[in-house]
Amino acid sequence: MQVPVDDPTARLLAVQALGLPEIGRSTLGRPLYARRFGGTGAPLLVMGGIHGDEPATVDLLVELCDQLSGRADLTDGGDLPPLWLLPAANPDGLARNRKNSERDVDLNRNFPARSFTTAHAPGYFPGPAPLSEPETQAIAALLAREPIRGAVAVHAPFGCVNYDGPAAAWAQAVAAACGWPPQADIGYPTPGSFGSWLGVDLGLPVLTLELPAGPLDLFRGEATAALRASFDYFRRR
Repeated sequence: MQVPVDDPTARLLAVQALGLPEIGRSTLGRPLYARRFGGTGAPLLVMGGIHGDEPATVDLLVELCDQLSGRADLTDGGDLPPLWLLPAANPDGLARNRKNSERDVDLNRNFPARSFTTAHAPGYFPGPAPLSEPETQAIAALLAREPIRGAVAVHAPFGCVNYDGPAAAWAQAVAAACGWPPQADIGYPTPGSFGSWLGVDLGLPVLTLELPAGPLDLFRGEATAALRASFDYFRRR
């Protein structure tokens, strides 16, 4: 399922059409959809669209979900590790092609990391407190009831494989598959981020898979290779 490049409404409808269960609601009441694929054991969380102005991250996971939904072998594990897929974590921002949530919160600064601070640069308002937003509350609730082995947060536009926690070897394997460089540091502070919480504080391997700028059509092959390498690395462990 390929989504029109510049059509936020079509993108939201494509996410809805996947038929994934609802795990929460946004500030404006839009559903957050996610589904587990694969067999038993602790899954890998794969999340896109936490910034609404990074639509290629959603398109990549819509295509992945669409492909996996037709695979009966995934009920028994297949050739993938167990996965939880959340294609659009910020549907209100996505609807307006805006980075932040409806309350102008950068949702990737709203997690309960030890580094959380209300001090912020312009455009990075973290909210009044950790997990103050319904979108991050839904993600945290999912993780509370579904303990995970690690996570892939898909972002844009830096074209690299950033990582937190014990994930250096994982990032190197993914970088070798897609050609984007591994980076332990994205180049600026990320207090209260998803990676800071799960990777730095909780010691889980976390990749921030940074897609290049532009529509998915420009780098679909590399992005697909990066996801495949991410899954293959975990499947072998």
